[in-house]
Amino acid sequence: MSEKIGIPVNVALAAAVLVLLFRGVDLGARTTTVSIEIGGETVERTVAKPEFRKRTALTRFSAAPGLGEDEHWLTHMAPFALELDLAADDFFEPIPASLFNRRLADFGLQSAGDVPLPLRWAVAELLHATFIVSGTVDRSGEGYRVTMNIDNTDIGQRIGETVHEGPDFLALVDEMSETLAEALDLPDRDGIEDLPVRDRLTENEAALAAFGRAHAKRFADPPDLEAAIEGLRAATALDPTFAVAQYHLSVAYLDDIRPEEATAALRAAIDHLYRLPERMTFQARGDYYFLTEQLERGWAIVEMWVALHPEDPTALDHYGLMQSIRGDWQGLTRTIETRYRLSPANHSLLKELAGAHENLGDDEGALAALERYVRRMPADYTGHVDLARIHRRLGTHEIARKHLERAIIVDPLNPDPVGELASLDLRLGRFEEAWVGLERARELARTSRQSAGVFDQLKEYYRFRGQMEDAIRTADAWLETVSGVYIPLVIAQRRFADISILLEAGRREHAATLFETLRSQLGLDAPENDPYYVARWRIRLALEAGGSAAARAAHSDALDWNRTWQVDMIRLMLLVDLGRIEETVGNYEEAILQYRDALSLDDGMVDVHRWLGGALRKAGRLDEAEAECREALRLVPADPHSHLEMAKVLEARGDNEGAVTHLGRALAAWEPADESFEPAREARSKLAELEGRPRSGTGDGHAGLAGMRERAEAVGGGLNVRTSPGTGTMVRAPVPMAHPDGARW
Repeated sequence: MSEKIGIPVNVALAAAVLVLLFRGVDLGARTTTVSIEIGGETVERTVAKPEFRKRTALTRFSAAPGLGEDEHWLTHMAPFALELDLAADDFFEPIPASLFNRRLADFGLQSAGDVPLPLRWAVAELLHATFIVSGTVDRSGEGYRVTMNIDNTDIGQRIGETVHEGPDFLALVDEMSETLAEALDLPDRDGIEDLPVRDRLTENEAALAAFGRAHAKRFADPPDLEAAIEGLRAATALDPTFAVAQYHLSVAYLDDIRPEEATAALRAAIDHLYRLPERMTFQARGDYYFLTEQLERGWAIVEMWVALHPEDPTALDHYGLMQSIRGDWQGLTRTIETRYRLSPANHSLLKELAGAHENLGDDEGALAALERYVRRMPADYTGHVDLARIHRRLGTHEIARKHLERAIIVDPLNPDPVGELASLDLRLGRFEEAWVGLERARELARTSRQSAGVFDQLKEYYRFRGQMEDAIRTADAWLETVSGVYIPLVIAQRRFADISILLEAGRREHAATLFETLRSQLGLDAPENDPYYVARWRIRLALEAGGSAAARAAHSDALDWNRTWQVDMIRLMLLVDLGRIEETVGNYEEAILQYRDALSLDDGMVDVHRWLGGALRKAGRLDEAEAECREALRLVPADPHSHLEMAKVLEARGDNEGAVTHLGRALAAWEPADESFEPAREARSKLAELEGRPRSGTGDGHAGLAGMRERAEAVGGGLNVRTSPGTGTMVRAPVPMAHPDGARW
């Protein structure tokens, strides 16, 4: 038995309005026919028109007091099963509960259970959803009592609240999906599969419970990946035909960096794809081909998926990913524009469009797309942060600052824009302001993910100022913070950046050990399965050890890997890496060519401008070298490495006064640097050498430390070199540190 209980009159009226809106509108008015070519034959498909698609956020249901602790997994299963039950209908465009709860976590909340309705609507707006589905699960006698709520954020009202009771939980989900389809006015159509959701999942109650508990563990905050894998293995052992569980087990194994087991689980899922809606089978098969390195078949499956379902947002999303991997940015812009046409409420696609334009080198197009996003989503600070990022890359720092200040106004308690503004201040040489901003961001961080973001920005600060030991301690604190939050795969990939910190600190052996640990964790122990982000650190380590031949061999391996995978997006960095190799062995003209080719693809890379300046200097092309250093300093005015390189260029031109000025600016940034930090040692040594020589060049005659200080205060938006009152000597502002035991500053 089940019953559906209505709620107040205003809700009933709202539902009636929706019914009236669509009453008398025949199915043909809400669908369109598309023609596609497959194997030389024309195939027609009837698909939903964009304006009739219902973008719906599904949230985890709440547990009522009568529900036992060991049954809380049902609160996760309710939205998951609803999504699966309606997956075959292209009028229904779901936002998974896992994504909704992830956005809630940005507000410091763990689930949608006790979230006030206005906040749910605010999160739904950020996800561009018109409808929100929530509810509660309770016990009722020998069965269950499930309440489902449906909210319409466009009209700001609840349009449905129904109660479903009975002994079979999945039967209640079938009822709820019918109710939801009615509330969203999803039309009945021939050819749309409408099976009981149990047929999509499993007939085995124990397998369902094991899957549900595993699903809850996997998407908890923090997740328990080990327990999730154990539960998924139990579910698939109880029912080997449980394709959904097999697929999720495969993904969990990949998250845990166990590719062989992931392949076996995915193969088992494919053996029982008949349990899944047709569109979902394409994703599983495509994943299998890519995982087993059958690349052409993988590309073909995704292309077939889009051909058969040309207006399926998930298919187009996967197709766009393939285009980005291949570097087909023009094609990607068209795909994103199609997705936006099909989902006009999903304004986040404007941010993706901006990224595609950036990769095309079309900064104006990228800025225009983001400005459209900001107009459509004024309550989302991220649009301003993205605009600031582009302006910072272009060197238009004051515009970047205005956008970050606007982002802080929009979301004043969010640490992200505060940290971004601190990063901008750092690059402009406003060191005191940068530190104050980081401390403010730390105070605002409410979740582990937000704290991890602040640690990333703090590492950037310490590296910029040559405080490498502090950077290492911060990297350790970051690892401790994220260990229970991020999956092992993400942690391992992110930790590769810490190799650079160790190398800059002079800890080559530690860097090599970390590299081998990460490579082992990722299962990448042979060149033929070495993705680029591993190969590039092989190159860097080899160059640091003076092994140019080993570096060139690693680069060759990366090229071979890229020829197999056709990953166009790494072509730029392969050029940069080859430039570094050629420069190291003294082939300066060849290095110059590689660097210039890289900058033709992205002219906003400060390091590459500086490296190009160094190669030009070594090749005796001093005018060009100075121009590249000036471009690097235009992009990051306080970059001490670029100031040091500019000093070398000016010294080579006989402009000792100018060289002293730039050394002063470098040492202003490196004032708190570790004594062992080699670039700062070099700058100090070079300064002492030049100050012992007669003055030359076009300087203004200021000499010594006092002159450097005056010059430092005049550049980069005002370098803040603090002096002790009465003495005029530079002092280091107190810099609290993160310690290995996890203590925060």
